[in-house]
Amino acid sequence: MSLFKSKTSFLLSLFLYTLILTGLLLYFRFPAEKFKTYCEVNLSKLMPGTECSIDRIHYSFPCSLAAETIRISSNKLNKQELFTIEQALISPDISALTSQLQVKLSAFAGIHTFSLMLGPEEKEFTLKDIQINNLDPSRIPFLGQATKRKIVGNVDGSGHYHGIWKNGKYSADGAGQITLQKGSFSLLLPIFSLNSIDLKKLTSNFVLKENTLECSNGTFYGQELKGSFSGSLSLKSTLKAATLSFKGALEPLPPLLKKNTHAKKMLLLLKKQSKRGTVPFLLKGTVQKPSFKFES
Repeated sequence: MSLFKSKTSFLLSLFLYTLILTGLLLYFRFPAEKFKTYCEVNLSKLMPGTECSIDRIHYSFPCSLAAETIRISSNKLNKQELFTIEQALISPDISALTSQLQVKLSAFAGIHTFSLMLGPEEKEFTLKDIQINNLDPSRIPFLGQATKRKIVGNVDGSGHYHGIWKNGKYSADGAGQITLQKGSFSLLLPIFSLNSIDLKKLTSNFVLKENTLECSNGTFYGQELKGSFSGSLSLKSTLKAATLSFKGALEPLPPLLKKNTHAKKMLLLLKKQSKRGTVPFLLKGTVQKPSFKFES
């Protein structure tokens, strides 16, 4: 009986909240254009060096606001498009109406959700319970521009993120896990005579602290290669300038060795030098100009 009463109370509260919100929006004639401008200005402030445009903001039944086609571009002379979000659906969290919102994004060929918590200060926020589903990295223009290579696949992930402005400086921290399936990425220079690496699956844990993204327990496998990796990405003012410091091990698989005698000879030589069943490697340099070498 108590469970029934609780459920009934919750549904009644939701109905009343929806009814009141609808009434207020109709009575005051929801100022969509002014609110749209407010959101555009503040999103641009949230991401320095960018400009934001939103095609339309409207009420969505029962108790949400929908922002349609959010475009983020560089505010430099060339005005390069960074990425586009097809729709953002923003709803109040019934358990914390004044401080928490539920956000659902349609972007990059997938659906992504998180809870937005606003901190006691105006410039503090937390993204909780982030869920990334079926994200296609090839749909993010600035990623291809920064790396100068083609990256495709289906990305899933989860985690949390906290950001704050203090004394004129922005800092952030977070953590999570990421998985890429049925993907591939092109190489600037061949590895084992391969110009690209096809992946069945890649997984990694990550921790963001200050300006460093630490990756751990990274593994991947495909038709021709499998391996493991760990390391860090030191973030800079632009992604292409971020510095890499990774190490790991590669293992060419039979399909590659069968069709590539050069790779087979190289593997035997490197295995003999390292006295391991896998070939260790180092990845340094920057995102746009990486430096890869086998470690003896």
